[in-house]
Amino acid sequence: MAEGLAVVGVVASIVQIVDFSTKVIRRLEEFHSAAGEIPKSFRHINTELPVLSTTLQNISRDIKTDSVDTGTRDALIPVIDGCREQIAQLDVILAKTLPATNDSWGTKSKKAMVSLHQEDKVENITKILRNYIATLTFYHIAASSNLQPLRDLKLVKIREWLSAPDPSMNYQKALKQRQDDTGLWFLESDQYAEWRTDATSFFWLHGIPGCGKTILSSTILQNVLQHCNSDPGKVVAYFFFDFNDIQKQNPELMVRSLICQLSQQCVRIPTSLDTLFSSCENGQRQPSLHALLEALQQMMQEFPHIYIVLDALDECSGRAELMDILETMSTWQLQNLHTLLTSRRERDIESSLETFIRQQDFVCLQSELVDRDIHKYVQQRLSDDKQLSRWGRDPAIRQDIEAALMEGAQGMFRWAVCQLDTLGECRTRASLRKSLATLPPTLEKTYDRILSAISEADSQYAVPILRWLTFSARPLSADEVAEIVAINLEDEARFDPEEVLEDPLDVLNICSSLVTMTTEEEGELGSARQIVVLAHYSVKEYLLSDRIGKGSAAQYGMQNAACNDAIARSCLGYLLQFQGPDLLRHDNAKEFRLAEYSAKFWIKHAQTAGEQSEGYAQEAMIMFWEKKDTYLSWLRIHDPDREWKRPDFREGLESLPAPMYYASLFGLRIVIKLLLEKNADVNAEGGYYGNALQAASEGGHEQVVKLLLEKNADVNGGYYGNALQAASEEGHEQVVKLLLEKNALAFDKSAD
Repeated sequence: MAEGLAVVGVVASIVQIVDFSTKVIRRLEEFHSAAGEIPKSFRHINTELPVLSTTLQNISRDIKTDSVDTGTRDALIPVIDGCREQIAQLDVILAKTLPATNDSWGTKSKKAMVSLHQEDKVENITKILRNYIATLTFYHIAASSNLQPLRDLKLVKIREWLSAPDPSMNYQKALKQRQDDTGLWFLESDQYAEWRTDATSFFWLHGIPGCGKTILSSTILQNVLQHCNSDPGKVVAYFFFDFNDIQKQNPELMVRSLICQLSQQCVRIPTSLDTLFSSCENGQRQPSLHALLEALQQMMQEFPHIYIVLDALDECSGRAELMDILETMSTWQLQNLHTLLTSRRERDIESSLETFIRQQDFVCLQSELVDRDIHKYVQQRLSDDKQLSRWGRDPAIRQDIEAALMEGAQGMFRWAVCQLDTLGECRTRASLRKSLATLPPTLEKTYDRILSAISEADSQYAVPILRWLTFSARPLSADEVAEIVAINLEDEARFDPEEVLEDPLDVLNICSSLVTMTTEEEGELGSARQIVVLAHYSVKEYLLSDRIGKGSAAQYGMQNAACNDAIARSCLGYLLQFQGPDLLRHDNAKEFRLAEYSAKFWIKHAQTAGEQSEGYAQEAMIMFWEKKDTYLSWLRIHDPDREWKRPDFREGLESLPAPMYYASLFGLRIVIKLLLEKNADVNAEGGYYGNALQAASEGGHEQVVKLLLEKNADVNGGYYGNALQAASEEGHEQVVKLLLEKNALAFDKSAD
């Protein structure tokens, strides 16, 4: 009954507005008939009102035929009320400004004068009604749409083409860490309420390291998702920048992710996205960042309200580009866009944001605000945590713990988490009181103490685990980490299966509060795997800092070149176990957990190590020159010359390029020198670029090109074009100069 009355009420409101609009249109037509023209200020409104009436009538039919669900109908009510209010204002203005037939000359003159001051008001009403028409049109399309955006084959294909990272795992992980009733101080604030409703609203939350910004972001995001639930006109897209995942540090991939998320919520295939895909030959090539931003802007204009949440801007590796993107988005001046950003308060971020965000929309997560949430968290841990609950049962001890932690936290959630983890290991009251009396004053002192407390036996595992988690090219599974500790780097790197951690979860015991584990779904079947990551950005910062070398945990200090060299050696050492042509097969490949990572990323780590650390060259030469079965196994798992290719364990050596080709393609100069000392053929043919010189030229590896030319590499050889053409197309001027000095031809001699 109530449902039926609600429907009748909405339809009645629409009928009333249509009648009112018709009345206004008639008055304008009568004036036009008498005066020969409509006042300039009313010309636009005279065009918009018939469109509004038609759109409202369409909505009325949708409601009557039950094409509109309850959530959509509720969303329409404020729009319909807004239309009524604007038309009522317009009617008042018309009465004041349009002369009637029986008006005296004086009254007509007075109304003419009044009309001069009403133009801005009428223009503003026109603008508001135009926005309402767009909103009503959207809901009408939504009511009649049969599109299933998550399943539509074209949209699925476009999303696969965009290859955007999925931030949902970050959101779910942060949400699980949230304590009940925390963050309410912000959700219940006037500033947050205004951000959700104000037009073109930007908001920046900033705070010190470890104050809980990402947890608060997830809390806000959950609230926004609830706010938008069941209303197709309110959509949400978000991105969590993540120091643990290279793909989630790239600003362009953020843009791609936002586009993909909006495409999952659309009521029709966005024209801009369809056009972008078509312009890139239906996915045969990739779009520019400029083209992606244009598509994003046009997609955003199709929704009545869009909420964007971007967390941890400071963890983006391309901050200058990210700031440019955000500034560009601000220039769009989209009335329907609400954007919330979080980060540390760093000067480059602040100086950029203050150009388009008002100072009153900068919110600092001050300790007195965060401390309330920290206190709730401490109380909950003392009640629920199995290791801490024994201390929570004694009111006096519980009070001592709460007092000590709240005094030391100073707004740092992360600090409190680490102290509680440590207190949970206390076995006696004496050890507990000693720990409370000697709490480290800062996060870095906390990390130093945690590292120093790792036993000598566990240290041999902790060093490689932390090294890999700090520099890995992608997040690692617990099973992969369990095998990492079994790679011995003394003398020649080698993998010992007897040294693999029997229980991968021991990683958490070895590294304590420095690492954390999350569950990630993978594959179409949604099978779950455990992912191990550093627990917080501040952990990575401390491991990389010079300050760690001055404390008792100096052995855990991480240097970029040395660590990447060690990881490259570890990857090669792992691959060197595959010394029989049939050892690695389709049916057993997944048993070797670290094989895919090692095959795919050893070169990346070798390149990052640079020539400051060349230890990996020893293992590379063993694989390239001495153990051909290992070389074959590597390329069967992952061929970097054919990134698109799936693993093929039947492929033979005869179909693959020589080692010189791969070393040249990726600029591994020291490996090339060693291969040349072994009299490797510099002109061996094979690979996408045909030979080593063309591969090195395409990559712009100047020193490698010099080495090859000194050994009389054929300057005009190659399958497709030649080295000079490859270098020219990529803009490698110094390489072009070297090749011309060796009389390289400017055309492909094979084309004759």
